[in-house]
Amino acid sequence: MTHLPKIGQPAMNALNNINVTTLEQVSKLDEHNLSKLHGLGPKAISILKKSLEDKGLSFSKLDDDLRHLKFTVLGDLKCDNAPKRRIVRDFVIASTIGDEKYLNNWLTDDFVWNVPGEFELNGKEAFINEVKEHLQKVSSLEIKSMLTHGKEASTHGTIISHSGEEIHFVEMYEFENHKKDAKIKKATSYIVMRP
Repeated sequence: MTHLPKIGQPAMNALNNINVTTLEQVSKLDEHNLSKLHGLGPKAISILKKSLEDKGLSFSKLDDDLRHLKFTVLGDLKCDNAPKRRIVRDFVIASTIGDEKYLNNWLTDDFVWNVPGEFELNGKEAFINEVKEHLQKVSSLEIKSMLTHGKEASTHGTIISHSGEEIHFVEMYEFENHKKDAKIKKATSYIVMRP
């Protein structure tokens, strides 16, 4: 593992906040998203790019459909030939930003959201209202992994708000059927919030 080059303390802090401490980890990120991180300016990105090139590495490529987001999206984002991975990835993003159109298109009308030990919401409208009621400004979203098989899927990751609050989540999904364009029927979420 190669240590990060000297990029200045604000840039180092920005990378430390997302648990990136090596050049190999930087190579899994894309330049566009990195530029959105508070504290990581053009000079630091230029130094990182040069250091990556010196080691035969480069920044990752970002899917074009993620470029419009106003916060940094990190992690396991490639969907290639796995349509349900894309649905899960986009569901997490849509829930984070309150994208009512996406949620309406990809949730069944009788969608159930279960947060064990806390509550269960029944119906797509109830879920969308809950999401919109609790929106917060997001600094970054890291999707650490996504798994899909048949009519089930899971993901886990971390959301960091502008205020620095960390929201760690694990979600399991059930789709309405095995088809590649199936809607999400149920989500079970485990959430840990840290100030």
